[in-house]
Amino acid sequence: MSQLHCKLPDVTVTKPNGLSQSLFFHVYSGPNAIAYAHLSSGAGNRQRRPISRAALPLQTPGISYCLKKIEVSQNYRNLGIGTALLQEVISFCQDERISALYGEAKGEVEILRRWYRDKGFELDAVDNIQLTL
Repeated sequence: MSQLHCKLPDVTVTKPNGLSQSLFFHVYSGPNAIAYAHLSSGAGNRQRRPISRAALPLQTPGISYCLKKIEVSQNYRNLGIGTALLQEVISFCQDERISALYGEAKGEVEILRRWYRDKGFELDAVDNIQLTL
């Protein structure tokens, strides 16, 4: 476990140990699970529709992951936990030499569109998200 940097003290995150088909990140405040992120490998995501093939460098090995879900418990929202968790996910993916993260903005779409855009993701007209690493 390592510290997660957000507005709440003593929040920790567990990260996967290497790559696998499914990756889970769990966030805890003391013993309580308060957030998680789930990624799945590109091999298991045949419905992937990249925003732009031109956005992916040709020399990239092509390992990509779908951000299936990032969720923060309702009582812990707006404390920077989701942002800090997404940054942990992005850093992990960069360390593991993953070429792209992609997914779909679900929920309050306008807020999520702005949130993902602020984190460097590209969005298309139907709320697909992609971050080339």
